[in-house]
Amino acid sequence: MIPRGAAIFGIIGIVPFLAGASLARWPIVNPTLTALAKDDWLLLHYGTVILCFLSGVLWGFATRTEGREAGFAYTFAVLPAIFAATALLPLHPYRVEAMILGYTATLLIDFWFWNEGIAPMWWMRFRAILTVVVLASLTSAL
Repeated sequence: MIPRGAAIFGIIGIVPFLAGASLARWPIVNPTLTALAKDDWLLLHYGTVILCFLSGVLWGFATRTEGREAGFAYTFAVLPAIFAATALLPLHPYRVEAMILGYTATLLIDFWFWNEGIAPMWWMRFRAILTVVVLASLTSAL
């Protein structure tokens, strides 16, 4: 069972994605909301923050490992943050697509941690539900 605190904060954490999806789809008259909608700013910047957060969570899981498994765990743990740092670079016009790729890859990394018994038993169910909402929100900006 997903712990209540994780579930509550997970749901709260997807609200900015849903807001960003709404801003990407419907014209806004308010200047603040227009600024958040411009170039999918809210979706991309909040998405970057959360990918970095997930990297930190995975790093915490990695601390439970030793030996060769630790080498893989720490490497996998830093990948979402490194990817997030490069996804927003102004070198390409595919920022939303890059963010979609980043969340999809992070879910695969989550699966590895879960499958190795490093993440809690409830982790994949929790992450899969949240990731579906995040990916749907990002897709709305395409």
